[in-house]
Amino acid sequence: MDSKLINEILAKSMSSDHVHIIDRLSEPKRDEEIAAELNMKETTIRTLLNDLHGEGLVEYKRTKNKRTGWYTYTWNKRNDKIDNYVRTQLNLKLGKLNDKLDKEENSTILSCSCSRVSLSEAMELDFICPECNETFHMQDNSSNLDDVKKEIEFINKILQTEGSYTVGGAL
Repeated sequence: MDSKLINEILAKSMSSDHVHIIDRLSEPKRDEEIAAELNMKETTIRTLLNDLHGEGLVEYKRTKNKRTGWYTYTWNKRNDKIDNYVRTQLNLKLGKLNDKLDKEENSTILSCSCSRVSLSEAMELDFICPECNETFHMQDNSSNLDDVKKEIEFINKILQTEGSYTVGGAL
């Protein structure tokens, strides 16, 4: 698993700002340093760091300035936790895709210009879309099935080929 894929998964599950912060933590840094590097407000950086900390992806060391009484937080990236987080996100996505595949394979799908529904949903709506007032018509979902199967295969391949992988070497 390369850092590009890891960053993509982190960006989808959190945000690109979170990824920028993780990228800046190749060595321990204070939140003020990260804010200066990214040209962002310190309060925004702290919020993003707290999000990452909530997921266990970063940790901090708190030191007190004896003269002022203020605390300084130095943040570290937790490579061991990033690997687990990415795997968890991939497994969650895989579960959703398997549910979608099951629904696509075992349901008759109808559509209009704005949505797709199952046959039972279309029947409840008298085959008229409440959004656009068009009639639902049968849809060939074979290309959808192929896309879902390819995505499932791709994620399974990542999870299987990266069994011994740790993030520490890639980021």
